[in-house]
Amino acid sequence: MRCNQCNTRLALHDLWCVGCGRQRPIVKTELSSMRSLGNTWAQAMKTKSANIPAGGFSVILGAIPIAVLIWLFSSIITFDGENLYSLLLGLAVKSIAFSLFVPFVLIGFNGIARKDEYSIGFKTMLSSLKSYPRYLVFSLTTALYYTIIYLICFGLPNFGSDPILRLVWVVLLNYWVAILLPVPALMERLQIPFFTALKTSYRHFHVVRWNLYLLALVLVLLNIAGAILFVVPLAITIPLSWFAIRDYTDLLLEYELIRAQK
Repeated sequence: MRCNQCNTRLALHDLWCVGCGRQRPIVKTELSSMRSLGNTWAQAMKTKSANIPAGGFSVILGAIPIAVLIWLFSSIITFDGENLYSLLLGLAVKSIAFSLFVPFVLIGFNGIARKDEYSIGFKTMLSSLKSYPRYLVFSLTTALYYTIIYLICFGLPNFGSDPILRLVWVVLLNYWVAILLPVPALMERLQIPFFTALKTSYRHFHVVRWNLYLLALVLVLLNIAGAILFVVPLAITIPLSWFAIRDYTDLLLEYELIRAQK
């Protein structure tokens, strides 16, 4: 295989030409997250009925409590934020509350990593509860990150921040999503702790960051649509999201992005 620009001989999984330094088109073709999602969709839809119990497990213990918390914090339990104590208390309560339930949406990664099939049973979900502490660390770290960037970009009571930082907040929020997306699959596939997986994603997957963000955006919209349609379709879209993230992460590992950039 040779570079289309300078005709330098390349290895099969080289993302950059060693001669001219140009990025190869495989980042937009073979490593396309939408192409990977299409392949996952075709496989996962064949067994969607078998995944409903596992998906329902995450919906009942994770998605529904999260939706209830969103309603409570937006209409009943409010923190005025008029002073520093009230602001920090509100952020802390919300961070801990959401972090307790988010792991129930994520523990499915533990179950689907045990085999390469597109089905996961209720018993597998129950056995995956042992991974709850790992995903609690995942959730608490994310909550802490969002708290910090909120305080920086929106300022403290009686001590505002530059309005341009609102746009910075949006960028930082979405960039974190792109970094986090492959982390659960990395944790399970490589059997590494959360912070190691986070570091791996940040250091080695930057070349496909836009692909990761696009996949995250599509999966978020898909699950929002499932939630709007009387919640029941979430039992299908959540497992589909697990498989999609697992498959795309496997593709990145197959192309040796970690080894190639050490």
